Amino acid sequence: MQKEMEQRVALAKQGSHKDMDFVFESFRSNIEICARKLCTSGFDFDDAVQEGNIGLFRAVLSYKQDKGASFETYAKKCILNSIITAYNSSQSQKHQLLSNAKSLDAEAYNLSVETDFLKKEQNKEFIKTAKQRLSKFEFLVFSLYTMQYSYREIAKMTGKDEKSINNAVQRIHKKLRK
Repeated sequence: MQKEMEQRVALAKQGSHKDMDFVFESFRSNIEICARKLCTSGFDFDDAVQEGNIGLFRAVLSYKQDKGASFETYAKKCILNSIITAYNSSQSQKHQLLSNAKSLDAEAYNLSVETDFLKKEQNKEFIKTAKQRLSKFEFLVFSLYTMQYSYREIAKMTGKDEKSINNAVQRIHKKLRK
């Protein structure tokens, strides 16, 4: 699958609309997951998805196979960076990336306004608690892990090995259960 994706990316880079559509369809759910995690009242879901699409488009145009990362890893990083950059631009306060994160639970979007508000407040409190209890590295791992990145992908992004990521996740579970 990785080889096929890299071939499709190369063709999309050369102007193949069919292959570009394939790449975008392949990453649509990843973009939506990241967008849901990062959208807030000042940065809505559609804006976040659009920024993710821009990040994916840039990834297609700038990907270099000889740099050692798979396209999937590179694209996810570009998508995340694009959404985060746009989010930070839309917010007046620094370091509030996950403070207003919404639940990925599909039912949460069908609940009443009051219930949605309460869930948002609980998420804020949970993120605040996580920031207080976790080290900077653990919070970074926590953030990436909740965005459904694999241990391998997190290891590549942080420059650590998979065992270190696994150990960090175990520490995170212990610290957040208290």
